[in-house]
Amino acid sequence: MPTSDATPRRRRWPIVVALLVGVLGLGVTTVWEGLRALVPRITEEDVRVAVTTTVEREAPASFLVTGTLDATATARVANRQTFLPGLLDLDLGTSEATVRVPGRIAYGFDVRTLTPDRIRLLDDGTVEVTLPALTVFSVEPDLGRMDVQTRRGWARSAESADALEGEALRRVSGALRQQGQSVLASDALTARQNTATALAAMLRPALVAAGIDEPRFRFRLSPTVVQDVG
Repeated sequence: MPTSDATPRRRRWPIVVALLVGVLGLGVTTVWEGLRALVPRITEEDVRVAVTTTVEREAPASFLVTGTLDATATARVANRQTFLPGLLDLDLGTSEATVRVPGRIAYGFDVRTLTPDRIRLLDDGTVEVTLPALTVFSVEPDLGRMDVQTRRGWARSAESADALEGEALRRVSGALRQQGQSVLASDALTARQNTATALAAMLRPALVAAGIDEPRFRFRLSPTVVQDVG
């Protein structure tokens, strides 16, 4: 008889242990969920404030420079002069000045175009930013590497050629700016990729301070192209 009583008891022990483990696991899970509920979670509004505040702080002139381009611009000015036009129509020649100047072009975006609706906090914690349009901010001609070529008409004065050189030089900055806009238009993806990388590096410390331990970014470079930055 004692042997028959001991056998059922031994069989019940694994069931009892399993029940205790299950109850203990449920209790730990409940406590963990309760602790998580006590920790404030960062909201999309918090992320938007952190992003816009950081960008505005880094761009006191309301324009955030995110990259540079090296380019060479050419400005050409020509002037033809005729003696007694309509009577003799004597061609005094055409003077021409051509100036080629390399320079650096800074580009970025107006921070006012980075509106809150362009910033989202995705379900997995990724911060998504839709980049605004990029434009040229400034140009810096390297006048030390300038190349000037002047051709003077056969009956034209040296002063007229000098005046044309001066006019060509005054047009260099505008030519560089136009060159920068053309580069941005033709190779916009590369510039936007550089902008995404620069923004991620800038925003990461602010988002860590806001409560995201390891910020992950997704930048929308165009309606069909995204760039993920861990």
